[in-house]
Amino acid sequence: MEQDLRVSSPTSWIDKKGQHAMATDHVGIAQAPGALPIVGHLFPLLRDPLRFLNTLPSYGDLVQIRLGTQTAVVVCRPELVQQVLLHDRTYDKGGPIIERIGNALGDGLASCPHSAHRRQRRSLQPAFSRTCLREYAALMTQQIDTLTIGWSDGRTVDVAAQMYDFASDTIARTLFTAEAARPAIDTVKECLPDIFRGIYQQAVLPPWLSRLPLPPNVRYERARNRASAAVSKTISLYRQDDETHGDVLSMLLKTHDDAGEVLGDAEIHAQIMTLLVAGIESTAVALTWAVHLLCQNPDVQERLRTETAKVLGTRTATWDDLPQLDLARRVITETLRIYPPGWILTRTTATEARLADAVIPPETTLIYSPYLMHHDERFNPRPSSFDPDRWLPEQEHVRGAFIPFGGGARKCIGDNYAMTLATLALSTIVAQWRLSSGDHQLPHIEPRVTLTPHGVQVRVECLQRVPD
Repeated sequence: MEQDLRVSSPTSWIDKKGQHAMATDHVGIAQAPGALPIVGHLFPLLRDPLRFLNTLPSYGDLVQIRLGTQTAVVVCRPELVQQVLLHDRTYDKGGPIIERIGNALGDGLASCPHSAHRRQRRSLQPAFSRTCLREYAALMTQQIDTLTIGWSDGRTVDVAAQMYDFASDTIARTLFTAEAARPAIDTVKECLPDIFRGIYQQAVLPPWLSRLPLPPNVRYERARNRASAAVSKTISLYRQDDETHGDVLSMLLKTHDDAGEVLGDAEIHAQIMTLLVAGIESTAVALTWAVHLLCQNPDVQERLRTETAKVLGTRTATWDDLPQLDLARRVITETLRIYPPGWILTRTTATEARLADAVIPPETTLIYSPYLMHHDERFNPRPSSFDPDRWLPEQEHVRGAFIPFGGGARKCIGDNYAMTLATLALSTIVAQWRLSSGDHQLPHIEPRVTLTPHGVQVRVECLQRVPD
């Protein structure tokens, strides 16, 4: 098999319609070796995508890979990724992953094109104001109180399952508080793993394979349809009772767009699905990895416990504690560097563009990977080391080499919500429990739209409560 680096000559690019268009200039774009006829780089993308991604910078700053018969360009330098993120009119949302997200969740904020983004962002932004975040934090504190209610001294807990239930219940209470929404919450929780697994699998599969009635495809379609129907029913119930429940869904139902029109059910549905599904998965995954990393680094856990003992004692963390929970926030930040929930994303060139020394034709799929940026030792020294102190204010960082929430106008609207929830939850857990694991092996990672860990079994030791 040819392993040499090859600079591409003018070859065929595949646009969204599957038609061939000739590139005019491919100077500086290398081809990743190992692509097979018809399936391209399907096998490494399914078997071990993280290892495959980490090999690409050795071939160049821009590297072509093949998704089936289609060509995509992986962007391997942070300044080039920043160019893609900051110029979202040129590098629009698109490509196989974004298209599958849109297929699963609707054209909400995460997947809508540039032409719709500004209006959608303005409609949703009030729900993530500082005032609202403070109100959400009160709900978070209540939910954190129930997180460890079933834990007991010396018990071994399945952290991933615990964090999934916690994130689901907390985020759902933010989005809709009416009791009528409970069935939708339960349905989405049940369907979400198959949805996220299916989004990634269908994004890397050749289109003809993703359309076959294979068991994974059937599970994805069934889960997507069930979750969508449950959310639609909840929106309908909210419209019928016409009450204000003080939650995000109630706010969206009363929101008017730039033309003064109320938002339609399709747009509200897409936003709720996006916030619910993306919020649950990314938060649960981040907290699971944070607990795992603290078990593997007991010195950091003890430092964090010292901080929480001073700030919290053994009580539950609240919004007002956040400024004093500095190490906790750095632990979450470092967790997001090592295991960014959204680890691979795509964009599409709306017009001809230039990256580095290469001219990129219109309708070209670009791939950027926060995981790749975060683990490139040129930009993040000692990338495999868990070191929250790298985020101390005096430390210097390469701009664009840390992008767990994206960047530019399309930066995740829920970044502060997620950081608040994760910081409060992790601080409270460490204040009340000592965490340990006899297994020093890396948990099995399932690459879905998130880097989902399995097998995180942690022994919890209840710390003696001190009098108030």
